[in-house]
Amino acid sequence: MPRHGFTLMELMLVMVIIVIAAALAFPSFEAMLATTNEYAARDMVRARWAEMRAKALEDNRPYRFAVTENTGKFRIAPDDDAFWSGNSTGEGDDEKPLIIEGELPEGVLFTTSAEAFAGEAAPAPGAQWGLTVAVYLGEGIARDDAEIYFGRAGQRPLGLRLRALTGAVSSIDANTKAEAQP
Repeated sequence: MPRHGFTLMELMLVMVIIVIAAALAFPSFEAMLATTNEYAARDMVRARWAEMRAKALEDNRPYRFAVTENTGKFRIAPDDDAFWSGNSTGEGDDEKPLIIEGELPEGVLFTTSAEAFAGEAAPAPGAQWGLTVAVYLGEGIARDDAEIYFGRAGQRPLGLRLRALTGAVSSIDANTKAEAQP
C-alpha cells in the first residue's frame, strides 16, 4: 500500500537541515545588506549634492551641506548664519530656499577619515552640524575640494569627492583613495 504523507521524523530532519543552512548563510546576507546600505548612503548624498547645486544655480546663492560627524545626520540650507543658528526657516524670502534635514540608512555614519572605521566600535558623535562638508556657490562651483566617507565600524568605507573648480562629484575607494566607478 502506497504511503501518502511524511512522518514527523522526516519533517523534523528537513527542518533541521533548513535551519543549519540558514545559520551558515546569515553572515553572508548580513554583510551584503551592510554594503548595500553604504552604497545607498553614497547615492543619496550624491543626489542631494546635485539637488543642492541646482538650487544654488537657480537662486544664485550659496548652499551648505553639513553633517554631524560620526552619525548619519545631514542638513542642507543656504550658506547664511541665519539658516544655521536655528532661528530662521527662510520665511519672508522672495523664493523658498532649499532646506533639507536627513539621515543615512540605519547604521551608516559620516566621517572625514576612512581610518575612523578601522576599529570595532563606532567613533563618538561630533557637534550637531559641526562639520561643513561642501558649499556650492551661486555659479554652480564648490567653494573648496571636499571628501566624505560613509561606513560602519570595522568595515571598509565608501567615499565621495567633490572638486571645487568644476563642482563635479566622484566616488572614491577608501583603501586606495583612487577614484572609482559609480
